[in-house]
Amino acid sequence: MYKGEKVVLRALEISDLDEIMKYWNNIDLRRELGEVIPHSKDQQKEWIEKCWKEAEEGKTYTFAIVEKESGKFLGICSLNNVRHINRSAKVSIAIYDKNQRGKGFGTDAMKILLKIGFDFLNLHRIALNVFETNKAAIRVYEKVGFKKVGLHRETDFVDGRYVNDVAMDILENEWREKK
Repeated sequence: MYKGEKVVLRALEISDLDEIMKYWNNIDLRRELGEVIPHSKDQQKEWIEKCWKEAEEGKTYTFAIVEKESGKFLGICSLNNVRHINRSAKVSIAIYDKNQRGKGFGTDAMKILLKIGFDFLNLHRIALNVFETNKAAIRVYEKVGFKKVGLHRETDFVDGRYVNDVAMDILENEWREKK
């Protein structure tokens, strides 16, 4: 387990499935993740098992985000598309319950993910993409040191209109200077 100030990142477990399903098919969460088609509980179970396999292969490391004090499941985060030769990866994060957002849990989880990526996986660059309309997430990413490096125009069709995708990244030396 990786501990931060507010959250702990731990292995994703099948026992998390009920908590995941409480929020997974909520249209607000699905819209933010870019895929609005609902998933069944069996599909989510298969996804968890796929996460374990990808971790064994060194491709993706997915973690459950839990509140440090209560142990309450908050969401997931991952280092994915890990490219060991290039020392790069992409990061993703989701706090599932919208009532738990804005409390610093995502910021803390992102700081831990960066530590894992740079201190334990020896990465050089970590990148992400975020909808331009997700201003709160962009603020979090900038707060932990990500920089906007590009814009992919009209990448996703959300609520009847196309939205832009902001490309952001952080380099190892930038992270070390910031921390």
